[in-house]
Amino acid sequence: MQAMQYKISLPADYDMDIIKNRIKQNGSKTDRFPDLLFKAYLITEKAAGALANSYCPLYVWKETEGMNQFIFQGFFDHIIQSFGWKNIEIGITALIELKHSFKNSHFVVEQYTDITPRLSLKDVDFNPINQPDESGKVIIYNPDKWKMANFTFFEHKPVVNIDQKIYSILHLSSDK
Repeated sequence: MQAMQYKISLPADYDMDIIKNRIKQNGSKTDRFPDLLFKAYLITEKAAGALANSYCPLYVWKETEGMNQFIFQGFFDHIIQSFGWKNIEIGITALIELKHSFKNSHFVVEQYTDITPRLSLKDVDFNPINQPDESGKVIIYNPDKWKMANFTFFEHKPVVNIDQKIYSILHLSSDK
């Protein structure tokens, strides 16, 4: 499986209701999208205590064909037309654990870790400690950048560390 995410930084005075309404009106369009395991519509809001406003959806694809369809068959065009040309970060999934309560997730915590140079990659740990009340976890790595992203999902807002970023989930599309 592979994952993708594009990050759209928005001005501090941006009306986040525009994004919320956009997701409310269009979020269901990716429900049961071909080859999509899930799409989490993620935002941060300065008014809610975040450092900045942003829209940063996270996709996990079961097959490349669905991702290609999304990018090259007009669906990503809506992002380009609304926000301009955006880079799409692509990664490989190393771990996916979605609990029964995953569909009730309202928050996700993102934490990046460098995969440092070493003589063997056998000791890279893709099994972090489970956190209380988590409803899912996805670990994505990118050997082009030697980075690992850990996304942990929660029903209720968790406390985060300084090196973590918390997003609100406005809609969760899935293959079911």
